[in-house]
Amino acid sequence: MTYSEKSTQLALESSVAVLVLMGAPNDVEFIPLKPRAADAKMLADIKGRWPGRGLRSIGIVGLVGTTPRCALKEPLAPEQVDALAGAFLAYVRVLISPELPRVDTVEWCEKLFALPDNRPDKFN
Repeated sequence: MTYSEKSTQLALESSVAVLVLMGAPNDVEFIPLKPRAADAKMLADIKGRWPGRGLRSIGIVGLVGTTPRCALKEPLAPEQVDALAGAFLAYVRVLISPELPRVDTVEWCEKLFALPDNRPDKFN
């Protein structure tokens, strides 16, 4: 299967998909494809950040079910893979964070501490 076929298939199968631009090993930029493609304003913002960074398209990264997958044009060095994985994880976390329920940590801890401890006493 060619890169073009792999990247197209990944973009279609993914619930979250991005086109990956990479410059230096820790310089990663995403152009959203799914769940909502980048609009003209977002593309203009990315283009404005582009000069001097040496960014190039290296492939597609997507989330199929709960599994991250990628279709890359070229092999990456380990530090590039680390940067890409970390950036994609942060991207997905920000993308889903509005859907996560807000929890008052103190209240949650108080409720947790108030639960009865039904474990057998094995330590005495």
